[in-house]
Amino acid sequence: MTDKKCVVITGAAGAIGTATAARLAEVGWRLHLVDLDKSALTEVQANLPADTTIAESRLTNPYDCAEAIEDAGEQIDALVHMAGIFVAHDLGPDSRNIYDQTLQNNATNAYDMVGAVLPRMPDGGAFVFASSLGFNRGNIDHVAYAMAKGAVVGLTRALSRRLAGRRIRANAIAPGIIDTKMVAELLNGPDRERLQSTIPLGRFGSPGDLVGAVDFLLSDDAGYITGQVINIDGGMING
Repeated sequence: MTDKKCVVITGAAGAIGTATAARLAEVGWRLHLVDLDKSALTEVQANLPADTTIAESRLTNPYDCAEAIEDAGEQIDALVHMAGIFVAHDLGPDSRNIYDQTLQNNATNAYDMVGAVLPRMPDGGAFVFASSLGFNRGNIDHVAYAMAKGAVVGLTRALSRRLAGRRIRANAIAPGIIDTKMVAELLNGPDRERLQSTIPLGRFGSPGDLVGAVDFLLSDDAGYITGQVINIDGGMING
């Protein structure tokens, strides 16, 4: 038996998910990690406490989401939803499939994970979702992504009101340009210096720049914070 609280982290094998898992393990959470890449998940698990559990899933529907948390235990105290994709597209009919995939993999899966987790979440639990600078400022080549991350903010705010009576909090982080594999094509292109020049703090973010906010939002120190979006973007949204 363990007295640890359980947190489910989706997108856990990505750079941000991995960094988040390490921080939350460090402060005493028991982890259940979900990602579509089983081999990467296994590598992440190897560097975490022995009570860490994993599940391979694409989270494509409510039943997949329910199955993904089967081994998380009877009680799930928090969900950190990081799963998502970032794919450029045009606005023509041939790109509709990218739109559908982007909404599914960034917003619909968040909704379905809430439905899966909530029956096992006690009063006083917490949700943290990943929105994006793309929601705040839009994105020329990733319109569907901006839409999906806006939907995540809507979900966050609606849940904060719906679940307030149970003291379940819902918040989101909105990362700026974080130097990860997801945006490598963007950062390694000819616009790298121009993009960096638009950031008041003068550098791209790292996964480690995000984990403190997630840790805080799940903690008792954030017990009176709900329905909020924390921008972690080096000051870009102020520009």
